[in-house]
Amino acid sequence: MQEINQPRLTRESVTDLYLITVLCIFPLFFGFSGYTDITLSKYIFWLAATGLWLAALGVLSLAGGSPSDSASARGPSAARAAAWGFLAVCLISWLASPLRREGFLGAGRYDGLLTLSSYVLCFLGLARFARPRAIHAAAFAVGVGVCCCVGVLHLFGKDPLGLFPGTLNYYDAGTLYSGRYLGTIGNTNIQDAVLCVSLPLFYALYVCGIGGGRCGLFLLPLLPGCFVLLRSGGSGAAVALCACALALPPVLITGPARLRRALRGLSLMLVPAAAALAFAPEYADRSLSVRFALTPSGAAALGAGAVLFALSALPFRRLHPDRRMLRRAFLVLDAAILSGAWALVFFWPGTGGALYELRNALHGHLEDSYGSSRIRIWRECLRLVPEHPLLGGGPGTLALRVHIDFSRFVPETGRTLRSTVDNAHNIYLGYLVNCGILGLGAYLALLLISLAGAVKRGGALALCLALAVFCAAIHGLFGLGLFLSEPIFWAVLGLLCASGRDTRCSIACDGQRRQRHEKQDEAECSDAPRKQVGQHLRGDSGGCRDCRNRAAAEPSAGAGGAARAGGDRGH
Repeated sequence: MQEINQPRLTRESVTDLYLITVLCIFPLFFGFSGYTDITLSKYIFWLAATGLWLAALGVLSLAGGSPSDSASARGPSAARAAAWGFLAVCLISWLASPLRREGFLGAGRYDGLLTLSSYVLCFLGLARFARPRAIHAAAFAVGVGVCCCVGVLHLFGKDPLGLFPGTLNYYDAGTLYSGRYLGTIGNTNIQDAVLCVSLPLFYALYVCGIGGGRCGLFLLPLLPGCFVLLRSGGSGAAVALCACALALPPVLITGPARLRRALRGLSLMLVPAAAALAFAPEYADRSLSVRFALTPSGAAALGAGAVLFALSALPFRRLHPDRRMLRRAFLVLDAAILSGAWALVFFWPGTGGALYELRNALHGHLEDSYGSSRIRIWRECLRLVPEHPLLGGGPGTLALRVHIDFSRFVPETGRTLRSTVDNAHNIYLGYLVNCGILGLGAYLALLLISLAGAVKRGGALALCLALAVFCAAIHGLFGLGLFLSEPIFWAVLGLLCASGRDTRCSIACDGQRRQRHEKQDEAECSDAPRKQVGQHLRGDSGGCRDCRNRAAAEPSAGAGGAARAGGDRGH
């Protein structure tokens, strides 16, 4: 009787389930009391999911693992060393802190040693056992897309999930409660952090054609995402996405197929951008009326979208552009845009807003009120650094050392809204205050090593993930860095390091064919046989022409022997 092979639980399959949980379920989970207890609910969910995953990995490791997931450690060893160094500094800083009891969970919003340790262990586990697959990107797209759709409903005054307590809604922010809340993430600044990871990633995956004929599905979450970001996003998200937009073309657009998709994707995203600019809600006496009024900026967005879509239909292939020519052209364009933006800001004639504040900053004038009072917060945090320069005051202790309160009288209600600062509003400054120069240095080393490794490898998937990490890192200059968004960032960072093992083809290619594979990447994996694009994510057999020819010539590397022949080794 023929033996039937039963599916075996492996560390890689458990990691797949964990990734789906973090990228899809975690952004959507809000507990059972809406925004009232969303912070505690998400924290318990995050710790439970990560703890169960780590426990499962430990059990399977003691059981001996399996050949499919124990062949070799994945991810750059330097990045893993930097992560271990960051964790060690955090632990030493906590032990040296007189506020150890408060610093374990964190005196702020659960930003202590336990949380930082869970981030690092998440990264290390994913760098070791994760293998980027299409289902991970699809799960992330579903999670972000649903979250943004809920945000759109909130902007229209609807709350189908009952997230707001009582009869409150999004437009009561600043009058009946402090802060702004939207979607299933919570605070809009934290939602910006999630969008700065997800939107560049989805757009880059579409530009690279990952997923073949279904790569256009990555554009779906971009539609509500762009609308929500323009209606509720902060200036920090705008700066991060603009920086990513400048970095993407020279890095990813290497041929006519990608250029065409880049133009089409951008033209499509300008449609919800125009809708957001035309969106004109009126809220008075707790009654909301919504209308759309086409503004000059909205009309310009629609016109630009139409022009870009028309340009995408041009026969770029006849121009025979190569990678070097496109990269040089985009670098020149970036330089021109940066020069024009600098001149625009430097000579900005306005008397208010973000551009006005940025102009004054360029002229050397900074007031405490700039950046929603971030300048005041940053100055106070910098004052704390000399007290414990090397190891900081301990993880999660900044809230106990900074004493800044804000209050504002609301004429509409006759009440005074008060808030207390418990965060540096800058991830890097927060690490500097809490973990010192050593902690910040280890964290920056981890980011730089991961990004540099992706650029050096040059694979499409690694570069897509690197752009997402880069955009999130820029937003970190203005972000809160709370666990409501940071688990997603660390998961993507872990996938970036896991992609260090080039898996574009599930059939082994030896090192001598790698250079030829790189030259054929645009023609073979992006243009002609589009069904082959992204098969390294789905685990299908295929890949470049060399790989397929070699598979036909070597039966041992065929469908039945792909794993045995080194299908798990890749390039």
